[in-house]
Amino acid sequence: MHLPTLLATVFSLLLALSAGQLQAAPVTEVIPLDYGMAEDMLPAIHPLLRSDERASAYGNQLIIRAEPERLQEIRALLSDLDRRPAQLRISVANAGTSTGTESGYRVDGRIQTGVGDVVIGQPRGGNQARIIRRETRGADDGVQVLVANEGYPVLIQTGQSIPLTTSSTNVYGQVMRQTQYHDVTSGFYATVRLQGDRATITLSANNDRMSAAGRDVIDVQRTDTVVTTRLGEWVTIGGLDDFVDSQSGDIGRRTTTRSARQQSIRLMVERLD
Repeated sequence: MHLPTLLATVFSLLLALSAGQLQAAPVTEVIPLDYGMAEDMLPAIHPLLRSDERASAYGNQLIIRAEPERLQEIRALLSDLDRRPAQLRISVANAGTSTGTESGYRVDGRIQTGVGDVVIGQPRGGNQARIIRRETRGADDGVQVLVANEGYPVLIQTGQSIPLTTSSTNVYGQVMRQTQYHDVTSGFYATVRLQGDRATITLSANNDRMSAAGRDVIDVQRTDTVVTTRLGEWVTIGGLDDFVDSQSGDIGRRTTTRSARQQSIRLMVERLD
């Protein structure tokens, strides 16, 4: 091959390589999103990038440095992922019942014997006997409803701050009382994702309330779960079934106490659009 021909061939190859390199050089592009958050899109984009390409998030914008071919692939992927989220209605129902019974007898009196008197209970004016019968019933029902977008966390919570007083004794024997406020709330924190006519819910729910046992007692109920259910159907996600049976007695007195408490949390997701 003549030298001029050889030089022309090498020059043509160099031009072709330079053009290819220029065409494949990474470029930076800002891609705004219509509905989704850029942070949520990054896990789907990173597998498409090469080692020298980068993607970052800024609000609802993606900042991508990649070759033009990769940018086209990313735009095609975003056209499927960046869609309007479904609008949902989330309903959480708390249902509870409590029952209590106390039965027995009590005798108060004084029995005279030859060597002394026998006193039973607290006699006042004369001997007496009482039949004890008490019964209590209670209900605690409520439904909390919130409208949310698919894939976005939501929080609803109601309640109040209750003053609780505690007592302690210092080194000098003095009784010290301290009042602190505690939040007694009911609500839930949830994120819902759809797969056809089914919904997967990540839920944290609480249903705190003042106890009937005493003024300074708070009953606490917590539920943390992930559950899948059909749209428009109630599903039970937590419950409590508690039963207490106790007896006490001495001379002239006997008491039997029974109490039962049932609590349940149900959830339903409906699609509004």
